Amino acid sequence: MLVKGLMSTKIITVRPTATIEQVADVLHQYHFTGVPVVDEKDRLLGVIMERDFITSDSKLYLPTYVKMLKDLDFVQNDKKHLSKEAEGLIHATAKDVMNSNLVTLNPKDTIEHAAELFATKRVNPIPVVDEAFKLVGVLSRSDLITLFSKKNIAEKREAPLRIVDVTAEKTFKEIDKHFALVSKVRASVWFLISIAFLVIGFVLGVLWVIDY
Repeated sequence: MLVKGLMSTKIITVRPTATIEQVADVLHQYHFTGVPVVDEKDRLLGVIMERDFITSDSKLYLPTYVKMLKDLDFVQNDKKHLSKEAEGLIHATAKDVMNSNLVTLNPKDTIEHAAELFATKRVNPIPVVDEAFKLVGVLSRSDLITLFSKKNIAEKREAPLRIVDVTAEKTFKEIDKHFALVSKVRASVWFLISIAFLVIGFVLGVLWVIDY
């Protein structure tokens, strides 16, 4: 099976000019672990993963930190006191935080190759691009899990019966046959007993009438 048969073509993307807060909103709204960054021609520029929002030194979550900075009174009233670094952080965009060292797939790649990338690279999802590097789809780890789960279910259904399964089936049939036979015998016995009591009752009745 090829990537194009499993990838999602309903892609949510962001532009490089999107603010950090806007990117974070997209991730939270759609429950994504990552989102592609594309230009106006849908060519892939980079990918922003949730972990890209965590600063390497202070372990701060950038969208929250930026919002806190913007909400500070002295920032709102007088931005002249802000350093260039703080000013740049407040106005940071997707282009500033995206990862441009990309791991991508081609629609004609095999699912096995995709599984290998998921196993060896810390990426999820993986963008799918064509020869012109235009984004045409996205493949996530959950897509592979769903695929292999369905395969496992199908294989279990098609698997031959084990010896214990065959033995259990035979035992069930034998017991069912035995109880069916016993039921038939019991029904016949009760029928004969009923007939016997009926005959005896009839004979006794006739004798009683003759005596009188």
